[in-house]
Amino acid sequence: MALKKLYDNLALKAEASGKTAQQFNETAQKHANAAWALLILAGVVWYFAGFVLALIPGALVIYGALMNVSSTMIAKRLEKHNGPHL
Repeated sequence: MALKKLYDNLALKAEASGKTAQQFNETAQKHANAAWALLILAGVVWYFAGFVLALIPGALVIYGALMNVSSTMIAKRLEKHNGPHL
């Protein structure tokens, strides 16, 4: 329930600053692409350098995935409020 309220508040702030759902969808896609690339990098680093060094890109994968989910949630709320912008 607290996350729903958080994303509702973030969507209201985004709307007040003139951001659109399309911008958040594009940002979510960029974060998803970066997360996939970093996941591949983490695998390569793990293979060549070991588990400990693979934690660095692994942490960035988690960050990218969370940013992706966050951007998507805000975009969904903006679309619900304003309708989709095609």
